[in-house]
Amino acid sequence: MATPEGTVVGLQKSAIFRKHNLVETRYANLGTAGQTSYTRRLAYCKVEGQRRPGIIYIPGYFAPMNIAKANILEAFCIRTGRPFVKYDAEGVGQSVIPDVEEVSFTKWFEDACYVVEHLTDGPQMLVSSSNGAWMALLMASRYPDRIHSTLMIGPGVNQCMDDDIYEGILASLDKETAARVRAGKPMRFKANWVGEVTGSKKFLDEMKAFRITNEQLHNIKCPVRIVHATDDSSVLWDNSVRLMDIIGHQDVRMYLKKRGDHRMLADEDLHLLLIAVQELLDSYPVPDGPPAPPSPLTVSLKELREAGVIGERRERDMRETGMGGEREQKSKL
Repeated sequence: MATPEGTVVGLQKSAIFRKHNLVETRYANLGTAGQTSYTRRLAYCKVEGQRRPGIIYIPGYFAPMNIAKANILEAFCIRTGRPFVKYDAEGVGQSVIPDVEEVSFTKWFEDACYVVEHLTDGPQMLVSSSNGAWMALLMASRYPDRIHSTLMIGPGVNQCMDDDIYEGILASLDKETAARVRAGKPMRFKANWVGEVTGSKKFLDEMKAFRITNEQLHNIKCPVRIVHATDDSSVLWDNSVRLMDIIGHQDVRMYLKKRGDHRMLADEDLHLLLIAVQELLDSYPVPDGPPAPPSPLTVSLKELREAGVIGERRERDMRETGMGGEREQKSKL
């Protein structure tokens, strides 16, 4: 079915490709770390809702939480009254750290655990992309009674752990920079999916410690959906075929498409993302949770309706529950 120009599944593109969040950014204190004992602060956005399961978006490698895939899920959950959490892993976006040397795969794992344990309740669907899919499978293995289902986009599971890859990167650097990296200093390099990112030998070694095993994959207890493009040059699609074969749950399906790159940001990609989400929700329904408090919106309900995020009925329901405080500000959508 054709959709109006400038929209995706009824949403104005301004509501998807935006730099701000539709609900207020909050911060969780995860204790202290590092040589300077800095306070670990995790930036996150949480949509409240009564529907179950909730949805968590687990970010990919150095991907901030205001990317289109997370934004469209945020809008979808506001529209449908479903809980949703997205966050910036430590060292990314608004989860600021004092030194790039503190960027850590271990801390990213702890961030995801914190979100599951402390920012959500009841069953959760995990939606993830690239490196985030690795983290999602670790969560599904660690919390089998909490994870309702998992949707992975271009999953980069157990990726970049080969020492040859690391040596290849070093070989492309000048001698002085390569020597600093070998001594443990982080390096900055351009990634084709998000811009400049940080990498280090420490980070690579930590990734190896979190390698997900075939046994862990075989013990995954939830249904899984995988979306991948054959033109993905960052993570080859046949890796997803192997994942599908190893994961133990019997309901594992893969949407393989010819067009598209690793980022999967075309209109049809985002549409397919929501199709896969809705299919999991319809196939595995669970009872609703208790009434939820209002979400701290950063825009007015009128703006949400004009952007296609909500309809008139949803706007009326949200006003009746006290979620519709109008804001005297210039529209962001």
